[in-house]
Amino acid sequence: MWIAIVVIAVIIILILVAAMSDITCTVRFSKKGQNDRAELDIYMLYGLVRFHYEMPKLTFENMKKGFLLKLEKGNSNRQSGNAMNIRINKKKIEFWAHDFRVLLNSTVALKKWLQRTFAHVRIQELNWSTSFSTGEAEWTAIVTGILWTLKTTLIGWLSFQVRVKNNPRLHVIPEFRDELLFSTEFNCVSRLNFGLAMYASFILLSRILKIEGGLKKWIRLYRHLKENKQKVPNV
Repeated sequence: MWIAIVVIAVIIILILVAAMSDITCTVRFSKKGQNDRAELDIYMLYGLVRFHYEMPKLTFENMKKGFLLKLEKGNSNRQSGNAMNIRINKKKIEFWAHDFRVLLNSTVALKKWLQRTFAHVRIQELNWSTSFSTGEAEWTAIVTGILWTLKTTLIGWLSFQVRVKNNPRLHVIPEFRDELLFSTEFNCVSRLNFGLAMYASFILLSRILKIEGGLKKWIRLYRHLKENKQKVPNV
């Protein structure tokens, strides 16, 4: 009996400790000329659970085929693991829009759930620097103002969706040269309490179960997405 009590007490303590931890998501993107690179790191349970994704290649083929994105998933040591190619074009976007409509019809107030969940997300760090040249000084000055407006508008909209804890560091650096240049670096660190994430998951599940056949539609959609992944071996 005492052993059972100790085991239950340990389980409760572990659950409480886990609930007080954060899920940390770090997004990095850089573009310098023709070189693009994006990385996504997710840490949970004090770093015991880690996920690492890389996008080393994004190629635009033509208007019909659209973009070809290569995505690599690594382990906790950032060693390359599974890789897949994802094609993004008009047909793919319409497919995603259809899937989102299916989820909306399979869940009670899904949009409200998304808004309430994102309201608990905390942006700890946000840096976005862009340098460019249009080749002409006059147009470079005009584009500088446009970029500042675009960045401040996006950050203003973001501040209404999530909690921005620290002031974002935004930079627009015009370079008055006689050639076309463009480079940008983006870094964002966000956190969500693990306990709140689990609570939100239970709320989502309850909203799905309120719709007749809602859970079956989610499972069917998940299997369909999994079957359509085009996996390729590492090079």
